[in-house]
Amino acid sequence: MTIAKRTLAALFFTSALLTGTAASAQQVSGMITMELNQVRPTQTGGCRLSVVATNGLERPIDQLGLEIVAFDKDGLVDQFLRLDFTRISAGKTKVLQFDLSATSCDNLSRLHVNDVLNCVPPAITGVYCPELMDLKNRTDIAFGD
Repeated sequence: MTIAKRTLAALFFTSALLTGTAASAQQVSGMITMELNQVRPTQTGGCRLSVVATNGLERPIDQLGLEIVAFDKDGLVDQFLRLDFTRISAGKTKVLQFDLSATSCDNLSRLHVNDVLNCVPPAITGVYCPELMDLKNRTDIAFGD
């Protein structure tokens, strides 16, 4: 292989590595995005919620737990919920659906994120998980704090 071909091959390889690194870096935001994506009535009169979680951290999350409080149309606490996402790899997304069997979507006014648990391994200290959350909403129901 001539020097010119080696140089060209090295430049191509370096370019491919840099392009791959840039693509990975775009997925790492340092935040965990949680989106209330959809709210649909169930056949039994309850409400099905679809939540999309994206891990923008540089490490996987083994189990992400959310404590959510559902409020009715009068602003009164209706029920406490616990959402548990299993392992979410760095830069990846998971979707979870859950049903509020005793609450219709029409009677739901707000979902409050009361606490966020297990966003980092237990060995890592000094991280307050709620500060890593980026909450988004595509529904008419209030979602967040």
